[in-house]
Amino acid sequence: TPESEKYACCPLPPYLEDSGCVIEEDENGGRPLRDVCFHLLKLYSDRHYDLDQLLDPRSVTADPVDYRLSWHLWEVLRALNYSHLFRQGQGVLNASYAAQLESEGLWEWAVFVLLHEPDAQ
Repeated sequence: TPESEKYACCPLPPYLEDSGCVIEEDENGGRPLRDVCFHLLKLYSDRHYDLDQLLDPRSVTADPVDYRLSWHLWEVLRALNYSHLFRQGQGVLNASYAAQLESEGLWEWAVFVLLHEPDAQ
């Protein structure tokens, strides 16, 4: 608006929707927390949009170490030729999701996830 007032709440993740019109800030980068659907729309409009924000588990769930959807979403994006996630980010996704699966007793699936690691070493 001309008065620089907000006319709508920012697109918060589903677990924050009922909290009102607030902006959750990331302690690391100072970036506001947004819903994963918002990030997907941004990626659609800008093919080089930051994938770290999109794949952050907090854009989907309140549990910051739940990498289930983030890992699967990354695999879909890779299949669609989005490859601008740094190796460190890929490693964090793979290792975190594998550790999550292993802690649930699903070590066979953890091995499957680790087989997607691009760096053999």
